[in-house]
Amino acid sequence: MSFRPRPPSFADACARVIADPDADHSLTTTLAPVQARIAISPEQMAKTDAWGDLLGARLPADVERVLELGCGTGTLLHRLSDEYTALGIDRYSDLLSFAAARGEAAVCGDPTDPPVRPDFDAVCAFDHFVARQSLSAVCEGAYATLRPGGIFVFDALSDARAIAASGVETYRGARYVFERSVDVARDPPVVHADYRVTDLRTGETGVTAERTSFNVYDPESVRESLETAGFSDIRVVTDAGDDGEFLVIAVRPVETEA
Repeated sequence: MSFRPRPPSFADACARVIADPDADHSLTTTLAPVQARIAISPEQMAKTDAWGDLLGARLPADVERVLELGCGTGTLLHRLSDEYTALGIDRYSDLLSFAAARGEAAVCGDPTDPPVRPDFDAVCAFDHFVARQSLSAVCEGAYATLRPGGIFVFDALSDARAIAASGVETYRGARYVFERSVDVARDPPVVHADYRVTDLRTGETGVTAERTSFNVYDPESVRESLETAGFSDIRVVTDAGDDGEFLVIAVRPVETEA
């Protein structure tokens, strides 16, 4: 199912927190406009450009159709669309509304069980998407979307410190100020995010929080999951990302008649 709704605004997100701070707020749902701002920050855009460059260097020249798992607000998808026929999939419609606003092709669905035909030349997943999912489910889902000979490229976490930087960030609009305080726990790997919204007109405030768990993997466990899903030609590159991350490349084998 393709999405073309108007993206919610930063003011919409802030107003919802103040109206009901005890509700289940997250960067993937009610706070998607904040995630959209994070995604276009200079630091995050530098990462997005690096992922795009990495794919350009790693994918074969004959790749035409690319699927991005967990495309979120569509910043990487936008980059991929300049070079390939690209499609994104994400389970969160609020995030996808931003991708659609960029004019990108995006589908709302489960990225670990993509509702697409198995005819993609390449599948990719970045920004710690795999770390927030079942590794085996991601591998099986990617395998099911690739044509024989297709390639799967993704990043994986080996150290919780690579998830995010602890600290405080402030986002401002005409009416609202949104403060985000982040603390990263290593064992188990969890990002603790506390949010405070202030209405500059009324003085009202709203405070809420979000906790996001991540999975940390070693190269051997990733290799085993890929092999179980059916992949071959598995390569692990430990120096292609930030500290605490590694790059994985795997191929869906071409079936041959006995």
